[in-house]
Amino acid sequence: MSVAILKKQSKIIESTLKAFQAGRRVKAPLAGFPGCDLAGYSIKVAQQNPAAHYECIRAIYERFNPDVSFMMMDLSAEANALGIPVRFPKNESATVEEHPISSAEDLEALRKIDITEDSRISGYLKAVELISSKLESLCCAYMAGPITLAGLLSGAEKVAMDAVLEPEKFKALAEFSAQVLEDYASALCDAGADAVCILEPTGVIFGPNEFQAYSAEYVKRINQVCRKKGVETIYHICGNSMHLIESMSGAGVSALSLDSPDTGVDLHLAAEKAGEDVVIIGDINPVAVMKDSSAQEVYNATTQLLYKMKDVPNFILSTGCDLPPGTPPENIEAFMKAERDFKG
Repeated sequence: MSVAILKKQSKIIESTLKAFQAGRRVKAPLAGFPGCDLAGYSIKVAQQNPAAHYECIRAIYERFNPDVSFMMMDLSAEANALGIPVRFPKNESATVEEHPISSAEDLEALRKIDITEDSRISGYLKAVELISSKLESLCCAYMAGPITLAGLLSGAEKVAMDAVLEPEKFKALAEFSAQVLEDYASALCDAGADAVCILEPTGVIFGPNEFQAYSAEYVKRINQVCRKKGVETIYHICGNSMHLIESMSGAGVSALSLDSPDTGVDLHLAAEKAGEDVVIIGDINPVAVMKDSSAQEVYNATTQLLYKMKDVPNFILSTGCDLPPGTPPENIEAFMKAERDFKG
């Protein structure tokens, strides 16, 4: 790709292509929770205390020197801010306990809530501010996607059925979720995020048409909010998202973050489907490889992925999802070393 064309691309694409032209890859493991182990904080404390959250991400940055620092992944934050009951284990990510929204009346009661004033949301905004201002790597913030937030409010199976059987009912819920998320995305941008990663794991159970209508179309709006503030967006889906690549890449995002091959994802084929204007991020298995394998096995798996993607300029080396707590530091070091050693 020529320099003239490169200048027209997003900053994420530009930095990815420049790294490729220099014979290296951008390294961006989704590593938040292992930082708790390094910094000596429980996940519960880190997810509720922005200073502790920052210290965990700083520990990852100082130990491994990634090109991108992702904040801790938390799919409960927006639902919690809307009053949905959430469980807070000591050393696991917070999880939504109930999905009580089942009617238009239930939804109406939530419309007056400004989630950016919520104490946990405010904590995440402060964590982004600290990461962005104090670390030299790019800062990437997380937020839920519209289908996923709708599922957290009403239940994943229920919204999947409603999307097909009661589309008008589900559309109202998706529209509400999207508006809440646009407000949160704007606040994350203002806090200093360089990129916002939209987490849409519930979307994997939808067919392409429903996904396009209830996720991608709304993500286009979220992307526009971020772009107006000079911030780019990443679409992340857990599981086999191969049937959704075209819709995801058509939403205007700069990059797709995809799960490991064990789920059915073919990263090279995904890159072909997405096209050269969208960066593909992935996709070492975060549990079977990064947590449960030896350092040498991690090194080998990472090297194999680099060989597979060696002819794909728009590729960022990463993990298929957030690394779990207890991931050995030597395994993350092996992941990083494999990229530095690769001469393919």
